[in-house]
Amino acid sequence: MATMISAITCGLLTGPLMVGMLLIARRLLKGDPDRPQAGDVFRGLDFFIQTLLLLVITAIAVLVLGRLLMSMGRIPIIIGWLIDLVVYAVVMWALVFVAYEKATAIDAIKKVFTLIKSGSFTVPLLFAMVAGFLGSLGLAVCVVGGFFTLPLTYCLMACCYDTLFGDGPEVIDLISAQTPPPPPDLRL
Repeated sequence: MATMISAITCGLLTGPLMVGMLLIARRLLKGDPDRPQAGDVFRGLDFFIQTLLLLVITAIAVLVLGRLLMSMGRIPIIIGWLIDLVVYAVVMWALVFVAYEKATAIDAIKKVFTLIKSGSFTVPLLFAMVAGFLGSLGLAVCVVGGFFTLPLTYCLMACCYDTLFGDGPEVIDLISAQTPPPPPDLRL
């Protein structure tokens, strides 16, 4: 539904609806007793200005990057596709920071690039690229598949954010975890 509304509004509501989906995914992850409703996707409209600014900044950056790459000559499609995945991952993480930390668009972009420069954000960035690939795969194979893969993308990003920046333990201690007893002897 969010994807259809974004398409109808020519992308103007894309950012807020993506944030709305992220907020729903986080509520599901946290086990909120109030089940999310279809209208909850519009809670992202509270972040309309920040998401619009984020998407405008991204569009300008993509246009400039595209012009630079075009001036260098013909690039293979696979390189352009990989660049699109990286841009998607950066934008998705910026939207996550806007949604969950109520960051401004500029602060969210700064945080993503600060984390990337630190070198400790490579795996989460690759994770977002894979999540984006899975989300777009459902749209590419069969448009109806997007109804399943796009929500999965938002749930994956919510889980990844909660794992990295949430209140839970950073590392799961497998050694101190209780091991189940061995199965009983199943011989007749």
